[in-house]
Amino acid sequence: MSEFRSGNGAAWLDLLSTLAGRYRETRVDDLEDPARLRAWLRVNDLEPTSAVTDADVAAVQATREALHRTTLATMRAEPPADEDLRLLQEAMADDVPPRLRRDSGGLAVGRPETARQALAALVRDAVRMLAGDELSHLHTCGDDTCSSVFLDRSGRRRWCTDLSCGNRARVRAHRSRTNDTRQGP
Repeated sequence: MSEFRSGNGAAWLDLLSTLAGRYRETRVDDLEDPARLRAWLRVNDLEPTSAVTDADVAAVQATREALHRTTLATMRAEPPADEDLRLLQEAMADDVPPRLRRDSGGLAVGRPETARQALAALVRDAVRMLAGDELSHLHTCGDDTCSSVFLDRSGRRRWCTDLSCGNRARVRAHRSRTNDTRQGP
């Protein structure tokens, strides 16, 4: 089991979930330093061959937030902010094609050289999904305190994860019903 939130349907969507509490007073950033960013990239098969720096962390955090705002705007059929589009375009400038290498099972994809190349691949995947047919399968979490976006082709999911957000929403609904029953008509 990973120490990072996952299961949103794509690595770039999981990147958006690395900032917990985006809509709350207290926020927790899973990518707070180079070691944490490297660990997250490793879990998502994007660990770079070179060092991860504080500048990489700042670039990923800024791009993640621009991508989150752009995703929500696109889902609402609103134009994304010019500054967010500039940041995303800037991130994609570091995109390079994946390198193939031999593996005991045949072929494998080589690791990116830099954290910025890994970020560019994430943004490229996001842009393809946001500009394509998959957009209609993106949903925001049904827990109004969660800022996650997830891919759901079934149309049945309500929460990014049933274990945390779904549970939290059900507990709040139960407490609300219990309080309403105690107070009477």
